[in-house]
Amino acid sequence: METVAGSSMHGEVSARAVERRTGIPYTTVWLALRRTLRSYPYKIHRHHELLPGDSVNRRAFAVWVFQKMVEDDDWLSNLLTVVETPLHDEKVTVWVGFTTSTVIGPFFFDEMRDSGFVTATVTGWRSTPHIARRVKDLLRRSFGDDHVLSHHFHHAWPPRSPDLSPCDYWLWGYLKSQVYRDRPKSLGMLKDNIRLQCLTITPDMLYSAVHNIIPRLQQLLRNDGEHIEHFL
Repeated sequence: METVAGSSMHGEVSARAVERRTGIPYTTVWLALRRTLRSYPYKIHRHHELLPGDSVNRRAFAVWVFQKMVEDDDWLSNLLTVVETPLHDEKVTVWVGFTTSTVIGPFFFDEMRDSGFVTATVTGWRSTPHIARRVKDLLRRSFGDDHVLSHHFHHAWPPRSPDLSPCDYWLWGYLKSQVYRDRPKSLGMLKDNIRLQCLTITPDMLYSAVHNIIPRLQQLLRNDGEHIEHFL
């Protein structure tokens, strides 16, 4: 035991490396590390790099969200989270939105250029994603500035913060874990899988995903706006 502990005390070597270094069988090393020394494999976590000022914006966003929840008990339940992501080597972009009770979509956009997905055609008019003037005008007419969380509105979702977006920290990971199980061989099969999986998402799953932002924001405030996923 002392030999295993001495070889792994700094946590910078693998069980295989300890085996080679000491001659102790791998299974014995593994059991000693896990059951006796309570040492576990280190997993690398990838995060978006936070730029100067991001931590301040993230803290301010957390405070603002909790304030809105105090003002309106249903505020979080009425939050519509939307995002699009490229799938299948960026040959198709899928858009999905959801609240705590319903899924909107999926909608697919296949228009491509050499630089990737650029525009989408919806009901006869074209727009660049997110911030095109006609898109912003439509959102303002439909919801008002105070009810849209986006750039060029009164409130924006913190940049470089997928750890605070239900679509990023839950939806896309869940969908990708399901839609590729049967190894779809065409875009048509992939789209069918996405449609089917969106239909299987239950209100309980949506509620849990959206409300998971609460402990995330609480942890963010405790961590002074810095990365939080290694605490979760």
